[in-house]
Amino acid sequence: MTYSKWNSYLGWLIFAIASAVYLMTIESTASLWDCGEYITAAYKLEVGHPPGAPLFMVLGRLFSFFAAPENVAVYINALSAISSSLTILFMFWSLTLLIKKIVLKQGGDLSGGSQIAIFSAAAVGSLAYTFSDSFWFSAVEGEVYAMASLFTAVIFWAILKWDEEMEAIQHGSKLSDLRPNRWLLLIFFMLGLAIGVHLLGILVVPAIGYMIYFRTQEEVSLKGLVLTGVISIVALGFIQEAVIPGTIAMASSFEISFVNSLGLPFYSGTIFFFVALIAACLYVVRYAHRGGKTILYNAMMGLVMLLIGYGSFAVIVIRSNANTPLDENDPENLVTLHSYLKREQYGSAPILFGPYWNSFRNGEEMTEDGPKILDRSSWKDLSAYFLRRFVVTENDVEVKAFASETEAESWVKANKGAYSIEEKYYESNASIREGAVATYAQTTFFPRMYNGEGSGAALHRQLYAKWSGYNENDGTSTEIGRDGKRLPSFGENLTYFFRYQVNFMYMRYFMWNFSGRQNDLQGHGDNMHGNWLSGISFLDEARLGSQEHAPYYTQENPARNTYFMLPLILALLGLVFHYRKMPKDAFILTLAFLFTGLAIVVYLNQKPYEPRERDYAYAGSFYFFAMWIGIGVYAIFDLLKKYLKESKVRAGVATVLGLIVPVMMGSQNWDDHDRSGKTSARDLAHNYLESCGKNGILFTNGDNDTFPLWYLQEVEGKRTDVRVCNLSLMGTDWYTNQMKLKTYASDPLPIKFREDQILMYAGNTDQVYFMPLLQLFSQNLSDTIIKKVLDLRLKHNPSEAKMAAGYFDQRAQVIFADVVAKTPEVELLKTQIASTDSTNMIAATVDKYQKVFQLFEAARNNQVEFKNNSGQDLQELLEQFERIWSAVDFTDAMAFVRDDANMITDEQNKFSFFPSSKFALKVNRQNAVASGVLSSKTKAANIADEIIFEFDPERTQALPRDEVMMMDVVANNDWKRGIYFSSNRGSSFSIALLSAGYIKQVGMAYALTPAKKEPALMDVDQMEKNMLETYIFGDMANPNVLTDYYARRHTIQYRANFLLLAEQLFALGRKNEAVKVLDRAMQIMPEETVMDYGDINPVDPFNSLNYNKPHNQFLFQGQDIRPLNAGILHEFVQLYYELGQNKKAEALGQKLLDNYKTVIAYFEHSDVEIAGNEENAEDLIAVADALLKMRTTAKEQMSGMKSTSFSRELDRTVQVLYKKVLPRIYSGLDALASENGEAGDGLYTNRLANLQLYMGGLAEHHGLVKAPVVSRNTLPSEPTNIDVNSLTTPGQSTDTNRMMQ
Repeated sequence: MTYSKWNSYLGWLIFAIASAVYLMTIESTASLWDCGEYITAAYKLEVGHPPGAPLFMVLGRLFSFFAAPENVAVYINALSAISSSLTILFMFWSLTLLIKKIVLKQGGDLSGGSQIAIFSAAAVGSLAYTFSDSFWFSAVEGEVYAMASLFTAVIFWAILKWDEEMEAIQHGSKLSDLRPNRWLLLIFFMLGLAIGVHLLGILVVPAIGYMIYFRTQEEVSLKGLVLTGVISIVALGFIQEAVIPGTIAMASSFEISFVNSLGLPFYSGTIFFFVALIAACLYVVRYAHRGGKTILYNAMMGLVMLLIGYGSFAVIVIRSNANTPLDENDPENLVTLHSYLKREQYGSAPILFGPYWNSFRNGEEMTEDGPKILDRSSWKDLSAYFLRRFVVTENDVEVKAFASETEAESWVKANKGAYSIEEKYYESNASIREGAVATYAQTTFFPRMYNGEGSGAALHRQLYAKWSGYNENDGTSTEIGRDGKRLPSFGENLTYFFRYQVNFMYMRYFMWNFSGRQNDLQGHGDNMHGNWLSGISFLDEARLGSQEHAPYYTQENPARNTYFMLPLILALLGLVFHYRKMPKDAFILTLAFLFTGLAIVVYLNQKPYEPRERDYAYAGSFYFFAMWIGIGVYAIFDLLKKYLKESKVRAGVATVLGLIVPVMMGSQNWDDHDRSGKTSARDLAHNYLESCGKNGILFTNGDNDTFPLWYLQEVEGKRTDVRVCNLSLMGTDWYTNQMKLKTYASDPLPIKFREDQILMYAGNTDQVYFMPLLQLFSQNLSDTIIKKVLDLRLKHNPSEAKMAAGYFDQRAQVIFADVVAKTPEVELLKTQIASTDSTNMIAATVDKYQKVFQLFEAARNNQVEFKNNSGQDLQELLEQFERIWSAVDFTDAMAFVRDDANMITDEQNKFSFFPSSKFALKVNRQNAVASGVLSSKTKAANIADEIIFEFDPERTQALPRDEVMMMDVVANNDWKRGIYFSSNRGSSFSIALLSAGYIKQVGMAYALTPAKKEPALMDVDQMEKNMLETYIFGDMANPNVLTDYYARRHTIQYRANFLLLAEQLFALGRKNEAVKVLDRAMQIMPEETVMDYGDINPVDPFNSLNYNKPHNQFLFQGQDIRPLNAGILHEFVQLYYELGQNKKAEALGQKLLDNYKTVIAYFEHSDVEIAGNEENAEDLIAVADALLKMRTTAKEQMSGMKSTSFSRELDRTVQVLYKKVLPRIYSGLDALASENGEAGDGLYTNRLANLQLYMGGLAEHHGLVKAPVVSRNTLPSEPTNIDVNSLTTPGQSTDTNRMMQ
C-alpha cells in the first residue's frame, strides 16, 4: 500500500477513535453556560448573542433536522464531537506533513521504519490532543469552540498542503495536479467561514504569512522577517477590523446617507454598496488576470473568497427580520448589524495605552467631596447608534421616535405643535454620546490594571493589589490618583501581567493539559483549588502543600489528573528536535502557538476574578503545542538510531514509548470528561419552570438561570406558557420590546411604557431616580409636578399626613428654640413653618417647604442663627415628616413615571423620577385566586389588602431600566399572572419585596404572594410538593454520572432547599415529613457521588438553618465574625439530631468527619507558608465551623446520654485541630514574622491575626477552651476573605462577559 493511502486510512482510523470517544462521552442534553442558547439558536435558526455564530447555527440546524425535540441537544452536542474528531483528523495529516519534511530533509525515504515512525508519531500526537483536558471539555457540548478548533486545524493543514506543492514545484515536479494557489483560496474561504463560528480561527494568519515568506524567499533576512511580521499583523488587523465590522460599517454609512440625506428608499444604500463592491472586485480581478499581475490577482481572489465565506452573516439579518423569539440586539438591517458585530455592549479593554484603575480622567479635579469632573471637552464620543424609526420633528428638530407610524401619529395628535413624521434612521444616543467616553490624564504603556469603575470595581482593585504586590504605603514614588492613593508603578503593572494574566490565566491552563490538574474547583490564586499538578511529589508539595495528605475534595475529585509531566517533556523534546531539524517550520508552529495563546492573553486584558475558568479559549494554542508531542515521538525514533540499527524496531520502541502519553491522558481524564447520563442543566431548567404557575412570569438574572430555560422552552417545547424575562437583557430596548409580544403560549408582559420611552438613551428610562421631597423642592420644579407628587401621597395616607403635620409642628417648636431670628420677618417665618393648616395638606406642605428654604436662605444672609445643630435637626425633621405619609399607590406611581410631563429638566437633559420610595401594591384577591397565586382555600384573614414595600433612597438613589420595567410589569399585572424570581436577592426590587415579607420560596424559584401565613419566607406546602413530587434531579446517585464543579454550584442550592424545607416542616410539627425530606435529599444526592464542597463564602443566613442563626454571626474581641462555609451537609447532621434521628445524624456525620480530617491533615503536614496563607486558611476555618456546629448540636441533643464513637471522634478531631494543628501554624507564622522583622504589622503578622480572629472566635463562641495565644502581641486584622456574593447573586452564576450590565 502506498504512503498516501496509509496516510489517508490511518487518519480516518484516528478520526474513528476520536469520534467513538467523544460520542460515548457527550452530555446527554444541553449543558450550562452558553450551550442552551447556542442549541436554541441552531435548532430554530434564531439570533444569539453578539457577534453571532451563523455558520454554527446553520450546521447545527442541518445536524438536528430529523431529531426529535428531546434529542436535539444530543445531536448538536454530536456536531461538536464530530467537529472535534475532524480536528484530530487534520491534526494527524498536519503532523504527517511536518514530520515527512524532516524525514526527507534527512535524506530518508517514506518506507519501512521511517514510514512507521511518521504515522506512529502523528497518531501519538493526535491522540494525546484527543484526550487533552480543555479540548475534550469542548468536544462533548454544544458550543462553538469545537468547530472553531476545526477551522483552525483545516486552515493550518491547508497552508502545509500549499507548502508541500510549492516545494514539489521548486524541485522540478511536473505533476499536473500541483496547483498550490488553490490552497490559498481555500484558506481565505475557510477564514471567512471561520468568522461565522468564532474569531479564534483567524489567529493563524501570521503563521500563514511566514510560511509563504519562507517558501518564496531563498534567503531569510532580518528585514524580511520583520517586514513579514508587520504585513501579517496588518493582515490580521485588516480581517478583524476592516473586513468583519468594516465592510458592514461602510454599507451602514451608505445606507444612512442614502435614506437620511438623499431621501432614497430604505436598503438603497445597502444595495448600492454591495453592487459597487462586487463590481470593484470583478474589475480588479479581471484587470489583474489580463495584466498577468499574479500577486494582485491572488490577493483579490483571496479577498473575494473571504467575503463569500463571511457571507454567512446574512443568516443573522434574515432571521432577525423574521422576529424570532430569540433575537438578541435585533440586527435586522446592516445598520444595526454593525453594532451587533462590534459587540459594543460588552465594552473593551485597553491594550497598548490606557489608565490605571485610579487614574484621573481628563477634566477631573480633586475637591473636598472627592474627585469631580469639571470639563469633558477632551473626552471621546460614543459611536452613533442608528435605528429605523418614524421620527417626529418640529422645525427640523427631532422630538420623538417610534417603531410604528400609528404610535407616532397618536403621539402627534395628543400633543400640540407643528409636527411632521418621517421614517428614517434615528440616532438614538445623540443626547448622550458626545463626550461620553472618558479619556485619562494619567496613562501608561501596556495597561493591565485598568478597571476602576462599574460593577465589581472594588473587588477588582483589591485583587489588582493582591496579584501585583501594590501597597499604597510602601514608599514607591508615583503620582497620586483620583482615590487619593498613589498610582501603581509600571513594575507592578508588569507583575500583575505575568503573575495573573500569563501565569494564572494561561500557564495554569497550559499545565492542566500537559502536566495534570489538582481538582475541578475554580481557582482564585490559593494553593488548594484549581491548580496544575504533576504527580511528582517534591514538585507538587513545594507549590501546593502536602499531597500525601491532600484534602478529600482533591483526592476524591474526578478531575484530579496526573501525567507526571510526560506530555510536557515529550513535547519539549519535540520542540527542541524540531528547531534543530526544521527551524523554519518550528518557528511557524511557535508563532501559531503564541498567537492562539499569549496573544489572546494580551488582547483580552482580563480583570481579576472570572465567573468561570477560561481554558477553552486557549484550545488552539494547546493544539499547536500538542503537535510537538508527535514530533517528540519521531525525535525518540531518531535518537535511537545510535543504539538500534533496525528502523522498524526503532519505530516500534518509539511508538510504544510514545503511546504511554495518550493512554495515560485518556485513562486519567475519562472520568471527569464523561458527561454521558449528565442532565443537570436540563433538570435545573425544568425545576425553575415547574416552580411557576400557569402563564407565570419568571425574572432571571444570569446565564445559568436563563439559557437552559430557553433551551427547554424553545427546543423541547416545555412550559412555553411561562415567560422567562432576563433582567440583564431587560436593560435594553430591543429585549423589552420583545417582551411586549406574545410568544408561544405566553402572553405579552404588561409593560405600558411606550416604545419611544423604552428607547435606550433617548427614552429617559435608562435610570429613574428617587427624589425625597426636600430634594424635589430644591429642583425648582413646577407647582403642577410638586402637587401631583403630594396628591399621590395624600391620596394613600390622608390620616397619616395630618398626624405627620401635628408631629412636625410640635418638634419644630422645640427645634426653633435654638433658632435665633434677627429680624421680625424671620421670627414670623418660624411661626408659620411650625403651624400647619391640615384642611389643605397639599398647599400647607408646599408652603412649609418653601418657607424652610426661605429660612435657610435667611441663614446665609446672617438673618438667622442655628444653634446646637438645630439646622441639621430641622432637615432630619423634614425627612421624618415625609416618611410618615410617603407611601403611594404602586400603579399610580408607575403611571406617574410613564407621564412625560412629570420629568425633571436639568441643563437641557430630562430625568424621570419616582413620586416616592415607598409603595403600596393593592391585592386583587379574585385575580390572585384565578391565576393560582393564592389557593381558593386561603382564608381572607391571611391575605393582605395591600403590600407595602420601600427602597432606601440613601443606598439606592436610582433604579436602572431593567428594574423599572420589572416594576411596571408587576404594577400592571393586577395579580392576573404569578410573578416569580430565580433569586430573591437578584435586584433591588426583589430585595424590597423580600424585606416586606411577601416573597416566598416555592422551591428553586421565589413567588410574589400576598399570603401572610407563617413562615414568612416559604410556602411550605408548595415547596414540599415541588421538591418531593414535581422536580427532577437526574441520576446523580449513579457513581458513573459526573456531577462536576459547575453542577455542584446548583446541588448546593438543592441541598439548602431540602434543608430549609425540612426545618420549616419540623417547626410546624410535621416531624416525619421533615425526616422524609432530608432522606430524599440524601437519596438523590448522596455524599459519595455529589461532593459537598463549593466556593468558600461567609455563611449565607438565607441558606442556613434558623437554628444556626446565633452561630452564623457573633462578636469576638470587638469584631463581628461571620464564619465561612463551603458545604451544607453538616447542617443536615444538625437537623437529623434535632429530629431525633441520631443514627442517621451520626452515619452522615462520620462520612463528613472523615472528609474534614483530610483537610486538617493537609494543614498539619503542609509548610507553614502554605498552611498559614489567609486564602488557604479559609478552608480550615470552614471545616472548623462545620465541626463545631455538629459538636455543639450533638452535645445539646445527647445531653445526659452515653457518648458514641462518632461524638468521641468528633471531640478528638476538634482537640487535634486546636491543640496540635493550630499551635503549629501560629508559632510558625510568629517565627516568620520575627524573621522578617515585622513589628506589629506585616504579611505574617496579619495572617496570624486573621487566623486567630476566626479560630479563636469560633472556639470561644462554641464553648471550647480559648485558642492558644502566642507571645507575640498582635492586633486582629480585618478578615481578608473575598465575598464572592459581591459579584453573583445567591444561587446564581453569571458570565459577566456575556450578559450586559
